[in-house]
Amino acid sequence: MLRSIIISMVCLFGVCLTVNAQIVISGNVRNSVTQEVVPVVSVTMKEAQNGDYTNDQGNFKFSTRKNYPVTLILSSVGFETKEIIISGPGFQRIELSPASVLGKEVVVSASRFVQKKIESPVTIERISSKDIINSPQPSYYNMLQGLKGVDVTTSSLLFTTITTRGFNTSGNTNFTQIVDGMDNQAPGLNFPIGAIIGLTELDVDNLEVLSGASSALYGSRGLNGTMVMTGKDPFKYQGLSAQITQGVNHVKKGKANDPLGPSPYYDWTVRWGKKVNDKFAFKINVQYTQAKDWMANDTTNTNGPGGPRQDPNYNGVNIYGSKTSVDINPFLEGALAQVPELEPIISPMLAEGRHMVARTGYPEYGYLSSDAKMFKANVELRYKIKPKLEAIVSGTYGQGNAVYSNDTRYALKDFHLGQYRAELKAEHWFVRAYTSRENSGRTIIAMPTAQLINEAWKPSYDGNTGDGWYPQYTSALLEAMSQGQSYIDASNLARTFADQGRPDAGSAQFLHLKDSISNIPTSKGGTLFTDKSRLFNAETQYNFTHLVKFAELIAGLNYRLYRLDSKGTLFPDNDSPIDVAEYSAYAHLTKKVIREKLSLAAAFRYDKNTLFAKPRITTRVSAVLEVNKESFIRFSYQNAYSFPSNIQSLQSTPVDYNSFASGGSDRLLNGVYQFNKYPAYTLESVDSFQRTKNPADLKQFALNDIKPQSVDAFELGYSSLIAGRVLIDVLGYYSTWKNFIGYVNVANTPGTADPNAFLDHGTYIQYNIAYNGAEKVNTYGYAASVSVDLSHHFLAKVNFSSDFLKNRNNSQVNNFNTPNYKFNVDFGNTGFGKKERFSFNTTFRYRPAYFYQIGFGSGTVPASAVIDAQVSYRLLQAHSTIKLGGVNLTNTYYRNGFGSPAIGGMYYVTFAYNVF
Repeated sequence: MLRSIIISMVCLFGVCLTVNAQIVISGNVRNSVTQEVVPVVSVTMKEAQNGDYTNDQGNFKFSTRKNYPVTLILSSVGFETKEIIISGPGFQRIELSPASVLGKEVVVSASRFVQKKIESPVTIERISSKDIINSPQPSYYNMLQGLKGVDVTTSSLLFTTITTRGFNTSGNTNFTQIVDGMDNQAPGLNFPIGAIIGLTELDVDNLEVLSGASSALYGSRGLNGTMVMTGKDPFKYQGLSAQITQGVNHVKKGKANDPLGPSPYYDWTVRWGKKVNDKFAFKINVQYTQAKDWMANDTTNTNGPGGPRQDPNYNGVNIYGSKTSVDINPFLEGALAQVPELEPIISPMLAEGRHMVARTGYPEYGYLSSDAKMFKANVELRYKIKPKLEAIVSGTYGQGNAVYSNDTRYALKDFHLGQYRAELKAEHWFVRAYTSRENSGRTIIAMPTAQLINEAWKPSYDGNTGDGWYPQYTSALLEAMSQGQSYIDASNLARTFADQGRPDAGSAQFLHLKDSISNIPTSKGGTLFTDKSRLFNAETQYNFTHLVKFAELIAGLNYRLYRLDSKGTLFPDNDSPIDVAEYSAYAHLTKKVIREKLSLAAAFRYDKNTLFAKPRITTRVSAVLEVNKESFIRFSYQNAYSFPSNIQSLQSTPVDYNSFASGGSDRLLNGVYQFNKYPAYTLESVDSFQRTKNPADLKQFALNDIKPQSVDAFELGYSSLIAGRVLIDVLGYYSTWKNFIGYVNVANTPGTADPNAFLDHGTYIQYNIAYNGAEKVNTYGYAASVSVDLSHHFLAKVNFSSDFLKNRNNSQVNNFNTPNYKFNVDFGNTGFGKKERFSFNTTFRYRPAYFYQIGFGSGTVPASAVIDAQVSYRLLQAHSTIKLGGVNLTNTYYRNGFGSPAIGGMYYVTFAYNVF
């Protein structure tokens, strides 16, 4: 009896062990052609949730309670999906066959769920981590200028602004950049700060660019488009990776007036991703970049024809300090009263009208630092509470020196921006909270700082002594003319005399004055703005598709708080920070009908901003028709609203000795500037009045409280994959803008409504103010792209796009800065030769000449044709790659923005370890 009981218990225990026992599936995955290990391969069990990703050595390992045999599904971008049956224990060695990726790309941003790119209801462009590896550009940000319909403005080496559909300017507040779910705008400035806070070079999984209005899903800032960047998941991308790029730019001193000689370029990036166990993983990213920046050196005279030796009122585009311009006639009249013998010289001059004379300015080189630096670091921790419930905590910090162009050139020195996130993410929902914290560092505003430097070493006019730069200039001018010199020759002699004692740029005296002035806040007479604004954001989203069944339904809520804190240097927040809150809710519904050949979708968004009384509703409807296999026609309509940014509403920043860049809120217009007491006149009419002395020439300009702008956008497109080898995409769009926000230049005389005050240069103030134009503005355009798989890993691409502005409001600076057409060509190979060790890529970008407007001026950007190329060699056993490349190979300097720097060639060598 006892023996039977023991035998029964042993059998039962054995059954329990069998039931609870887990089998371990492990193996290694390699490329069937090159025998390289293949990382980031998804290895999952068929009809089960168990699985793993291959690590940087190509290995995978996971356990399951299922019994043999089991079926594994292996998939990875660039390889054919493979199923294998595992009959028993043992280490598996598996090979995957390379395959074309054309037409197989998937995107998320277009509808907030996964879909094939060619089935997207709106135009979307995508860059993957493999594209970045094969690119000749040393920075993935610069790759964006090769995408269809994308415009960029390069303000400096580390500050590139991106947009679509034509509205292109440095510091674009209507283009949204989202990094791992976080809006990476600077909280006070409201535009993305170039690459300073973006993903590091090695941590980009993919980025997607939505062209045109995208407010329905991404909020009111997305009128010109949205870029969504996704970092690499440490559960998926594992191992230590490093990339070192050493290069040289400014290779020929003096070419295109480049004042610098050959200068080194350094970029070092490290990423470490580690899956500690099935529940916990982390990643650490660090990147440091240092180089000599491109310099803005356009010397074109903004005050008329002639250079500094031909025009006494010369003010170069990138010459700072010469914006101080005075009519010397009052000084001539004073000289005539003191020395009547000068009447034969002075009287004819007074009869001619005004004689405007500008102070001598400083070029950018020697004034603004050419040291471009960027450091950024990221840490992310992930913990799987359940297989499909993940907790994520991350922190990103960026610091650097860069320059951007707007109302003048702004040198961001020691700029800091941090973003910190906590998130819970499940299969059908997420909850995310993050904060962004900005510190403007020691930012230098180029124009007013230079003007104040001039006033510091010698005032334009000292009312107490009657002396100053202009009295000295006038005295020397008259003396030279009395000796028979022409007006121009006498003017040059007079400038030399008045400039005696002027410190040279870069001298000890100059640097002392610059540091002193730029360390005094704008609110106290200096040019330092101390912006420490913050952004707080909380959002949640739920995918109801598994509940409603009949359609794809996604809904979400978002709350955002801007805490503007500039101590009165950027906003009217002297007494306390200004809080601006935004509330929004959105929903997106997709339904397939007619045997799932037609996909219909609608999105709705509700937005409320506490600066404005009325909420706004944004809509998007779309239809995608599958014409035949791999061919789709898409149509979309979007009605998008955009609340004015904090800059467009509340900015009040000096950009000139007597002028401000200003928002259009009534809080400024009638509260701070008191336009209701001291009317605003157009700057053109003030200039006319100063010439004619006729008050009738003055034209008042009515400015009302700024309000949201809106756009109705239509798009029709067609995408098709032909024979698995040719991918085409064509589109056309038409948009109507209402209450379009542009800028106007006006002036008033604070403290007096007497128009004659405009005759005294020092008594009136100029403003570049954001306001709504009354006219409807239309934009339209078309684009096309063709990608051809030429087999054996050869791929050719070409894209063409064209954008136009109709009904331009000539009273506004509208920033529609794009050529009527542009095109890009790309040709490369991702693997050829023995074991496909070699690869190369070349790109060609062409832009014809086009007109460019920006706050401090406007003019023509010359045509440019730029060639970039790289060739790479892989060291298979060392898991490394050596790349030799160059951007702007011909070193033909070009600009892509008025007042922006001249961009020359850069040549580099890159060593990359374990980069995939």
